Parts: sequence; structure tokens; C-alpha cells
Amino acid sequence: RGPNVPLLVTRFALGGILQAEDSVIDILARSEKLDRGRAGSDIKEVQQQKLTTIGNSTNSEAAGVVESKPSGSTDSQEATASIKKKPDMNYIKANTDLRASICVTLLQRGFPASGVGDKFSSVDIDLWKECVSKPSLSFLATSAPDHFFSMKDAFGSLYQKAEVDWPEKVEPLEEYLRSMLLPHCLSLCLKLAGEQTKLAADQGKSDVYVARPAVEDLCPLPDPFVRLSDHSEQAVSNAYTILRRVRLMKSIRFIVGGGIPLNDLTEFLRGPTMRKHTMGVPVWWCPWIHDLVILIHAAVHGLQSVTSELPRLQQLSVENHVRETFVKGANGKSPALPDSFLRRASEEELDAWVQMQAQEFPTPTVIENRLALMCSQLTVNTSERYDHIPMFDEAMS
Repeated sequence: RGPNVPLLVTRFALGGILQAEDSVIDILARSEKLDRGRAGSDIKEVQQQKLTTIGNSTNSEAAGVVESKPSGSTDSQEATASIKKKPDMNYIKANTDLRASICVTLLQRGFPASGVGDKFSSVDIDLWKECVSKPSLSFLATSAPDHFFSMKDAFGSLYQKAEVDWPEKVEPLEEYLRSMLLPHCLSLCLKLAGEQTKLAADQGKSDVYVARPAVEDLCPLPDPFVRLSDHSEQAVSNAYTILRRVRLMKSIRFIVGGGIPLNDLTEFLRGPTMRKHTMGVPVWWCPWIHDLVILIHAAVHGLQSVTSELPRLQQLSVENHVRETFVKGANGKSPALPDSFLRRASEEELDAWVQMQAQEFPTPTVIENRLALMCSQLTVNTSERYDHIPMFDEAMS
């Protein structure tokens, strides 16, 4: 922390502002303005009540100073109009377990494709043809559809488990996520430290950890229906993760959906940036093959599936790649393994070595950092720019 930087300006506060989408910031700003307006109105109302007597109120009503409704208006008509304006989220508000499951899914898989704000819903046709034609990528075309994972893909099973029918229209869920949960995540990143400091000061204490309730009594996940001060520090970390992965997944879909031409994408993956960033990847990792694979797989299945399902799906493909690169030689090149090793090793030993190498796979943290690096480089000067800043939480935990 630099000199003169307030203690309330935390890394999560700064990171949250950088990672939150403009629409989320706008919603939170409008909400803050509305709350301040309500607070001011409450003060004025109390002052007015002190000056107003029952007699004055009666006289005012007699004089016709009453709230009027437009001609032909009824309470039922107003209620119907209100319902049409704002989707019904009561089933989400009433189900704590469903809200927690939605939050965990966002943490693990990232934000799914939706009809709001997403320009692309499937893999670019040229990129998909590349997958079909290349042996090293063909398993993607046989193991998955080409459309990006959707709201129903992400949350359908949660609704079924909660015994809630999947809605014909997802507006209530979209409304909850975009107008309530994501702004609440940003609010947590910005305000929880201040709320805890104020709570400690009100109790005459300087240590916020002594002043606040025990951590087991606090909510570990962002929940807009829980008071801000009743969230734990883990909830702030999770809120920051959600905000970051919303932007990351949107950038991934932009790249894979065709926002970046295939030639530009291939040229970047074959360039020096990804070649020199090899920390944590297996010896067989080839950026223009395997970084492309994790981009496509994340867009189609979500982030968590990259480490939970992809290693199994690409096992045979990786074994062939390792054998051709290190044992047989490929594209007119000699095998990468020394001749002395190849001459001494038996066929069984070589097979065992190939299988052992093919089972290696990067950790979730390495995968997310590679995705973030690619997105930050490829989306510069685009509408879906992703800023790769330090991941203060544990990436893809």
C-alpha cells in the first residue's frame, strides 16, 4: 500500500472496479443515489411530521390535497403493469439454497452465455471447421456441440434439485444476476471493509475481527438478501472472483465466437507471448493446439470443465501428440527425445513414458492465468477488453 492510501481502499475494491462491467457499476451507482435520496426524504418527512398536526392533515384532505390517480386507473391495473415491468424473482428470493447454488455455479463455471450483452452464442464457423479438419482438435467436434454453455446448461440442474420448474423465459434469473447479484458483489468489494471498521468504531474497538461476529456466523457467499455486514471476508474474495470471471468468460466467447479472426488468433498463439509463458504447463504443451483447446472448451462448457473433464476427453489426442513429437518425429522433424534414450528403451517403456506424460495437466490456477493472458492480449482495443490484473483470490479454486 502506498503512502496516504486509505485503509478502506482495498485490493478487492480496486480490482472489483476494474473487473466489473459498466452496466454493473451503473446499477450500483443508481442504487446508491436512490438510497441517499431516500435517506434525505426520511429526514424531511420526520421534520414535516413535527410541524404538521392531525387537524392540518384533515384540512388538507378536505381541500382536496390528496394523491390522485389517472382516470380509469385501478389498483389491479397498476399491479399488472408493475409485474410486466419487472420479472418475478420471488422464487429466487424465497429459496436460500437455490441462491447459494447459483453463486457456487458462477464461481466454478463462470457466467454463461445469455441474450443480454452477448454478441456470440456459438463457436465461429471457420474455427469449428478447423477443429473438424485437424486431428489434434477433432475430439472437440465429436465430444461437444458448437454452442456456448447457456443459462439452462449452467443452472437447469440446480432448479431441478431445488424442485423449481425451469422457466420458459429466463428474465427473472437474468434480472437477479445482473441487477442484484453482480452489483451486490461489487458493493461487497467496495464497502465491507468500511462496514466492519464502522462497526468496530461504534463498539469502541480498533480490531474489526474482534468487533464482528464469529466467521462461522457470517455468510461466505455473496447474497443480496443478506445484510452487507453479515458477510465474511471469504464472501468478498468470492465476489471478486465472480466479477472477474464474468468479464473473462465474455472475452473468451468474443474470441471463440469470431470477434477475433481465425488468422489473427492463430498468429498470436504461434507468436512469442504464449511460447515464452510455459511455467506450469507439461512438456508437450503446444500453444496453437492446447491453448486453443482450452479457449474453445471453456466457452462451450465453462471454466471448471477445463480441468475436470478436458484431460479425459483429450487423453488419446495428447498421447498421439506426445508420441509423434517425442518418439516418432513429426512434420519432417526428428524426435524430441535423444537418440540414445530411444535406442535403449523398449517399446513397453516408451509406451509407459508416453502415457505418463499425457496424464500431466496444468493446475486450475495455471489454466485461468493462461486464459486471462490470452484474453488480455487479444481483446485490446475491442468492446470486450479484459484487463489481466493479479488474482487476489485463488484462481479456479
